[in-house]
Amino acid sequence: MPQPKPEMKPLWINILKYLDEQLDHDPTYRWIMQETHLRGIPEMQITREQGRTLNLLANLVGARRILEIGTLSGYSTVWMARALPEDGKLITCELNPKHAELARDAFAQAGVADKIVLHLGPALETLASLELDGPLDMTFIDADKDHNLDYFQYAEAHTRSGGLIVVDNIFLNGRVIAPDANDYMKALNAFNIHVFQKYGNAVTAIPFYKMEEDNVDGIMVVRMP
Repeated sequence: MPQPKPEMKPLWINILKYLDEQLDHDPTYRWIMQETHLRGIPEMQITREQGRTLNLLANLVGARRILEIGTLSGYSTVWMARALPEDGKLITCELNPKHAELARDAFAQAGVADKIVLHLGPALETLASLELDGPLDMTFIDADKDHNLDYFQYAEAHTRSGGLIVVDNIFLNGRVIAPDANDYMKALNAFNIHVFQKYGNAVTAIPFYKMEEDNVDGIMVVRMP
């Protein structure tokens, strides 16, 4: 396989800087990022480009019910909640109380708190007792990768035909295909292959470069048959 030229990385960084200059900046998202740092919460949010992608996908699918597994500071949650109609609802699951506290503040700051229900505790326990008032239009999975398949199978069973399942961090900066990949990385690769083979042309992957982390990662997008 041809290797990328070394000068491509600076070019990609310049493209991201160009996008940063051209696309609108909402102070709410900047506030969430600042508070994440100030409160000592891991700065593992999706990128702004990923947030825009989630918002666009939710709009395109006409989402009214969204499930998010893995809230963290609420950055991705706000991007999706802002795509919902007035009577829309987003259910999000978070394990860490400190993260949940900031997320709730973020929802209020963004003016979408009335559309969001945050469940605190292990996501698998939450999902086991969750009562939905209808099929999901979109599910976003961005939590502990060891349970990706469990979360995905829940989403498969509860996301409507034509709805979307989106999974973050499917590349782990290329480590899923590294020659020295450990069992954790191999398991994530096996999950990716399982979904790719099962859904064929109904699944795609979108790579993203996280400039602050020097990290190539990406999301998987699956359209339910």
